[in-house]
Amino acid sequence: MQLVINQIGPEGLEKTCRLDEQWLANVLAGAGTVDFRPVAPCDVQVRAERSGVGVRLQADFRLPLLADCAACLEDFRLEVPVRFDIQMKPRPAGLPPPPVEQELKAEDLDEYFYEGDSIDVGQVLHEQVVLALPLYPRCSPDCLGLCPQCGANRNREPCSCREQAVDPRWAALRNLTGK
Repeated sequence: MQLVINQIGPEGLEKTCRLDEQWLANVLAGAGTVDFRPVAPCDVQVRAERSGVGVRLQADFRLPLLADCAACLEDFRLEVPVRFDIQMKPRPAGLPPPPVEQELKAEDLDEYFYEGDSIDVGQVLHEQVVLALPLYPRCSPDCLGLCPQCGANRNREPCSCREQAVDPRWAALRNLTGK
């Protein structure tokens, strides 16, 4: 998914990128706190505009996925909104590419570089999809989750377990959650 910079005219350029299921599966493997799986391929419209040597990339799409609910562990379908508007500039001469694993500083988060005469849009999409994934996806806002004692799914059946007595030192926290 290369975007040749010289092909971006004064009116900009729209490029359709197809995120097939295998590509998405590779991106999603180990990318979140739960197991995310692609539902179907996804076509993404990426808009590119030039400003001198800089390039602005924009996209706004919804990615259909299957996930395990973080509370009840049931599979459910969700659409993850992915939206980005980034400015890219040529990597300065003498600036080496970053190592594979590197701790980033706050100012590093707003810098995007490209090398040569093209931009790897697939790499940008990979990063933006991973950043858009929810940390703890839930099948619904009202999901009751699993019983911490017997493991029953409280969305399907009421549990007969008694609530454990709360240590009085933690009782004030119970008032914060309303439970």
